[in-house]
Amino acid sequence: MIRLFIFGLLAIVVSLWFTLSLGFPSDPGYLLIAFGEYTFETSLFALLVLTLFAYLCIRFLLLILGWINPMRLIAVGKEISQRKRTRSTTLEGLLYFARGNWKSSLKLLQKSIKDEDVSVVNYLAAGYAAFELGEKDKWKQWLDLAEEAFPVSKSTIVSLRAQLLYRSEQFEQCLAVLEQAKETSLNDQTLMNLLKDVYFKLEEWEELESLLPMLEKNKVISVKEAERIRKRLLMEKLHSLHAAVSDGADSERTQLHKMWKKCPQAFHQDAKVVGYYSSLLLDLGDRREAAKVIEYALEKCWSVDLIHRYGASEYDSHSRQLLMAEGWLKSRPADAALLVTLARICMRDRLWGKAREYYEASLKIKPTVCAFGELGRMLKRFGETEASESCLRRRDEMIGSQLLDLPMPESDQYAG
Repeated sequence: MIRLFIFGLLAIVVSLWFTLSLGFPSDPGYLLIAFGEYTFETSLFALLVLTLFAYLCIRFLLLILGWINPMRLIAVGKEISQRKRTRSTTLEGLLYFARGNWKSSLKLLQKSIKDEDVSVVNYLAAGYAAFELGEKDKWKQWLDLAEEAFPVSKSTIVSLRAQLLYRSEQFEQCLAVLEQAKETSLNDQTLMNLLKDVYFKLEEWEELESLLPMLEKNKVISVKEAERIRKRLLMEKLHSLHAAVSDGADSERTQLHKMWKKCPQAFHQDAKVVGYYSSLLLDLGDRREAAKVIEYALEKCWSVDLIHRYGASEYDSHSRQLLMAEGWLKSRPADAALLVTLARICMRDRLWGKAREYYEASLKIKPTVCAFGELGRMLKRFGETEASESCLRRRDEMIGSQLLDLPMPESDQYAG
């Protein structure tokens, strides 16, 4: 349309210049056309202008007719209708997707995938639906197609691929994808969090330790989770050194003790870490050191788990342990767990009378299966059958109280 206007304008300008140059203003010429009783007369200049105007009108009319070509209108209508149907199919597929109807969602999304207006969402949703349906190869194909058709959305596609590989327990492949993604999406919180989980699964502790500062800097994990990870990393290092000592590398024993001394003081008071480290020392025969580690932690922060562990294993000196535990009892006279621990230490030191007193004192405060069982076993060896049977019966009752209340057969019926 613009070109036609410019062409017409140029034609008029040229015509005017041409007529002026020929002297039309002084002698414009004369034209007379007679047809029957009708005549038409005008100057040559006016006829030229009228002819150009008529030409432009005809061209404009032809252009309009070309635009309103019925076949073209039908084609445009069909295209618009097809796009509407495709959008409707896509929308319906996504609604099924939101409801978790993976089969119907995948079927509808497949129908709309060939449309020109299809987006990366169609591919991602189809891939996820295929994954949920257990179609291993198909969901990977969908993501491959998405990456090929929408390279600008590669980071999103890679993120979904890594998540699905993780859920498929293909941790090595997932790690390879994440390592590649780190180059372009270094600070992506979802990818970093997933990378942390993969390192845990593959037990890549050194890599996890290197990743930890970045996780904290980008606030991917909470302070509490960061401490949990540090705790796990320390325990894995201790385990590694313990394994080396067990394999005959005596030089690693010193490294084990040094690592423990250098680790943050908070871990020296953590019941789980202290319990784990003391068990490693016991396994290596360092009983005295194992006892000291537990004693230090209990002095700083009391723990029922640690006091149970203190009485459950045999350490270097029963008398020293007894002295230490009785010191704690002065400030915790009603601690049932401590009383059981004292009873066990006395049993190992063959102080039967004191052991009985501590067991009975513990049972008065808080009856437990272990206390009843251990006291009943000791009384049986003393020949106190009635008292022993009473303790063991109470123990059985406590054990039975933990069972489900189910119908039982009559005494004269066989279980069949």
